[in-house]
Amino acid sequence: MRKAFFLIFIVILISCKKENTESSIVSEKTQVSKSKSEAIKRKDFPLKNLSKVEVLSYEDRMRWDRKITKKDNKYTKDLVVHFKLNFDSTKVKERVLLNSVLKSELLELMFQDSCRVEELPSDCYMPRHMILFRDQKNRIIGYKELCLSCKGFRESKNLENYNGFCFSQMEELFKKAGIKYFDDNYE
Repeated sequence: MRKAFFLIFIVILISCKKENTESSIVSEKTQVSKSKSEAIKRKDFPLKNLSKVEVLSYEDRMRWDRKITKKDNKYTKDLVVHFKLNFDSTKVKERVLLNSVLKSELLELMFQDSCRVEELPSDCYMPRHMILFRDQKNRIIGYKELCLSCKGFRESKNLENYNGFCFSQMEELFKKAGIKYFDDNYE
């Protein structure tokens, strides 16, 4: 009787393990990855002419940006006008052009929406990083300015629906790209 019970118990354990491994294989098969161009088409990514992506770092722009019109202030002004930066670019400390791998990783981060609720912005805004999206003519066709410490950002109107990224992931991406400036103590 004990042997029969023991055998039934072993058979149940083996069948449960088989079901678990089969279900994980099925889930792996259903998660078919799409190419970046398919993902861009699927999301109707607005920057169809995207050629280059550049990351800038600078000291807190709110402290030194004086290029302000009568109708705008430093919090609401357009940061790119006529495909060019609308602030003093001599204050930029670092400029890094992303390679194709990091560019794809950035686009994946922008497409996700996993951190929309988790990382709520603070009441501060001290931006130190900007992502510039350029076309084949090297014109700026979109941007995102980020304050990693406050978890806030500004963006061009054409990128308004691509902001579900995690700020911690964005910081990791910047570090992979070679950006070293992340706070007031620039090395």
